[in-house]
Amino acid sequence: MTDHPERALNQAAYARLKSSLAKDYGPGRFVAIRAGEVVVDAASFSELQSVLARMDIRPAQVMIVQAGAEYPETAVIFA
Repeated sequence: MTDHPERALNQAAYARLKSSLAKDYGPGRFVAIRAGEVVVDAASFSELQSVLARMDIRPAQVMIVQAGAEYPETAVIFA
């Protein structure tokens, strides 16, 4: 089990919603998922960031995906 329950909840929500995001929000739209639900969608990443800021939500508090995009199951990120 993960020590980040919010992250696990958002990942489960993304898995559940993945196939319908492009239909529901439009292909290519950026979508923020928080507490297992879509809270914001926007045409661009910068617009999404602006809306989140106005809502006093930090990007680290949400899972951000692009509707219709295919993401690998795992990735290695080097800092």
